[in-house]
Amino acid sequence: MTTPTQQLVENKGIYHALPTYSPSPSTQNLTALITGANGISGYHMLKVLCAAPASRWKKIYALTRREPQDYFWEELEGLGKDVRGRVRVLSGVDFLEGAEGVKEGVRRGGVERVYVQPKLKGGVGGMWKEADELAEVNGFHIGPATNPSFESDPRVTLESNFYYPQEDLLFDFCKDTGAQWSVVRPSYIIGAVRDNTLNFWPGIAVYAAVQKYLGRPLQFPGDFTAWDKESCQSTAMLNAYFEEWCVLTEQAGNEAFNIQDGLNFTFSRLWPYLADWYDMPWEPPSLDESKYRVSETRHQATPRGYGWATSRTTFSLQEWSESQEVVDAWEALSKQHGLLFDPFKDRAQVFGITDSAILGGWPLSLSMRKARKFGFHGTVDSYESAFETIKALAKMGVAVPMVRGEFREVV
Repeated sequence: MTTPTQQLVENKGIYHALPTYSPSPSTQNLTALITGANGISGYHMLKVLCAAPASRWKKIYALTRREPQDYFWEELEGLGKDVRGRVRVLSGVDFLEGAEGVKEGVRRGGVERVYVQPKLKGGVGGMWKEADELAEVNGFHIGPATNPSFESDPRVTLESNFYYPQEDLLFDFCKDTGAQWSVVRPSYIIGAVRDNTLNFWPGIAVYAAVQKYLGRPLQFPGDFTAWDKESCQSTAMLNAYFEEWCVLTEQAGNEAFNIQDGLNFTFSRLWPYLADWYDMPWEPPSLDESKYRVSETRHQATPRGYGWATSRTTFSLQEWSESQEVVDAWEALSKQHGLLFDPFKDRAQVFGITDSAILGGWPLSLSMRKARKFGFHGTVDSYESAFETIKALAKMGVAVPMVRGEFREVV
C-alpha cells in the first residue's frame, strides 16, 4: 500500500495551487541567470524570482540584447525586497554574436541558447512554408500531433527542428559536468511585454480595437472546426512558477515536462469574452461555404504519422492588416491613446503568429499528467489570464485600453 503524502500549496492572485518551499540549503542563497530578460518568457521568469523570498534568490543576472524597457524596473520593484540590489542587468548581450561575444558580455565561459524568431513571409498559407528557415534558428509547426501530447512521444523527423540539437547540446553538457537539466515545453504563451512577436495576443488586441473603431463586429476568420477546436494556453507567469519548481525540486531533475494552464481553451469561448472586454458585437464563422479557402500542411504523414491536415479560412488577420483603412484606424487610435506599438512594421511577425494560433484546423493538447504525478498542481484560468495580459499591454502602450475594467463571466 502506497504511503499517503501531503503538500502545502498557495494561491497568488489568479494563480492557484502553486508550490511552496521549506527553507533548506537547496532553496536558499541561490543565483539565477536569465537569458532574454526583456522577452515574454524571460521577463516573467524575472518577475517570479523577484517576488520569491530574497533569501532564496540572492542574485539574479538578467541578460538582454537591448536596454530594458521603461516599465522594466517599475514592475519589478513592487514585487520583492531589495530588487535593485539583487538583480543585475547585463545589456548588449546578443546571442547571435556567438560564444565569444556572449562570453565577453557576461564574463563567463560557454554559451547558452535562446529562442530566436526569423521573419515570416506570406499570408495564411505561409505559416507552413518557412520550415527550413525556421529550423535554422527555431523550428516550425507542421500539422497535428497525437492528442494529448505526452513528453514520451517520439521526436518528429519530418523536417528539421531547432529544439532537438538544443536539447542534445544540453544533455551532453550536463552529462559532462554532472549538472541537472530540465526541459519545459509550453503551448502558445500568454504574457505582456513590449516589442515581443512570439505572442499572438497583441495581434488579437489590435484586431478587436480596430474593428470596434470601424464599427464592425468581431468576425472569426476560420471555420467551425477552428472555432470549436480544443487547445491549451501557457501563461508566462505560470510557466515561470513551474520552471522555478523544476529547479528547486530534486526529483524533477533530468526530466522533460509539458506546461499549460490546466484547462481547455477554444476560440468559441474567447470571442464572447473579447467582445465583452471591448463592448462590441461578435460573429461566429461564416455559414456560406463558398467563402472558404483551403490550406494544406506540407506533409501527409504529419507529426502523428498519418492524416493530411487542412485549414479553412474566409480571411486571415495578416490580410486584414494590409487594408489602408485598418492602418489609418490604428494611427488614429495610437494618437488618441498614446500607443507605442506599430503592428504593421512587420505584419507577418505580429499577425502571422496570431493566424497560426487561430486558423489551424486541429486540436492542441499538452498532457499535464507527468507534472501532476511529480507534484506540481499550479493552474490559472486562461481567459482571465488573457484579460490581465491585454490590460498590461494597454499599460505598456501596445494595446488600446479595454472598456471593461474587471474580468467577468460571459455567455
